[in-house]
Amino acid sequence: MDRLKELQQWSYYEFNRKLFVEPSSRHQLLIDKISDVVNTYNPRVIVKAGLGSDDLLLRLVDMFQGTIFLVVEPSWEVISDFIQRHKDNEYIKNINFVNGDFKNFPIDYYAAHLIISIDNLDVQETAPVIEEFRRALQFDSHLLLAGIVLDDDDIDGVFDDFLRGIFPLHNDFYIREDLKTFLNLKEFSFIKGKDEFFEYSIDDIINHVRELYGNHNFDVEQFIEDNKGTFIDLYQMNNRRVTLPYFTGLFMRRRTP
Repeated sequence: MDRLKELQQWSYYEFNRKLFVEPSSRHQLLIDKISDVVNTYNPRVIVKAGLGSDDLLLRLVDMFQGTIFLVVEPSWEVISDFIQRHKDNEYIKNINFVNGDFKNFPIDYYAAHLIISIDNLDVQETAPVIEEFRRALQFDSHLLLAGIVLDDDDIDGVFDDFLRGIFPLHNDFYIREDLKTFLNLKEFSFIKGKDEFFEYSIDDIINHVRELYGNHNFDVEQFIEDNKGTFIDLYQMNNRRVTLPYFTGLFMRRRTP
């Protein structure tokens, strides 16, 4: 299976289960962050990379009536199911759906004034995706990123290795400062950002991924035992629950000299 098909499969799976991608526990936080950006900068064209949660999307569309609002979603099944579920909702007509891949972002050059990317960079090939976001953004316009990051002291990427061992589509979680440095090299200036913290059950993560991918050859229990110090010291593991940093960051697309 090629990577785009895997991304489509993952998007549809998460759309119906929502453990990693826009779970309800983060909706109010995301609404507050997005509202702040929109009210401050008044973008005329907003593009959301990934449909995510239907409940969150409908709240956003309700809030930003009068704005051109596009959703780029890799999975046509997600778009189709969303439209079918909410066909009687009056706000549906205000959403412009585009079925497409983030690596070949189907948005014209300089067309967007705000791109919102939530809970999806860790499964994407980050460099080409960020290049496409930059291409699609007007100069001095904004990119709002939100997602799990590694603890600042997890320089060996222990939590990355854990997730990658059970979830083959997972690429990387960034350390926050590394993400800011990477985006700066891609001509995005950091405006502001903040870490929040959310608790996850390790067993929920394992079972969630196993339901889609089946059993794996990775000895997850041995890995956790071998790295128990990191899980306890950096991610506050207790009764097989961990606390993960969640970063929301606003970046501005710099004008090229």
